[in-house]
Amino acid sequence: MEREFYTISLYVDKDENLIGIPCGESEKYGIADIDTVMLLKAPYSAAEVEKFIEKVINACYTKKHNDESPVSTIEKYTKKKGFVAATADLTLISIVKTQETYSIMPTFNDYERGPLCIDDDERIIQVNYKEGELYEHIHDIIMVYVKANAFYKEMAELEEEKKNSVQ
Repeated sequence: MEREFYTISLYVDKDENLIGIPCGESEKYGIADIDTVMLLKAPYSAAEVEKFIEKVINACYTKKHNDESPVSTIEKYTKKKGFVAATADLTLISIVKTQETYSIMPTFNDYERGPLCIDDDERIIQVNYKEGELYEHIHDIIMVYVKANAFYKEMAELEEEKKNSVQ
């Protein structure tokens, strides 16, 4: 059955490995990540990334979100307690596919609240994009946000160390 939209959470770790989590129906939230995790290890080609994203999108709605579990899919995957802790070392790229377009939304990691969407940097491309175009946007986001998140995490850790040494 064709859906109005499909949404996936694409997490990127410090080594640029891609962790894809598809969405499914949820009685509690409407739509939420399902307990399916797919991994694409770096290095990879543009074609491999685009094929991987389609594979994760195709897994959307294959099962329902586990509304009974208080633990998110990414927490289960990272084995870290709490969403903020589970995503602290990752950069999230939210991808929504509609009948006509892909919306690619980068996030910045707030170390107190977790990933925050950067609406000003949303990228929209047509569903019938030219080969490599989707990858270019993903790669660009990785180059900017993964590096920035690592820098700000380091700065936050140094501030914490400084604060602790003063006490």
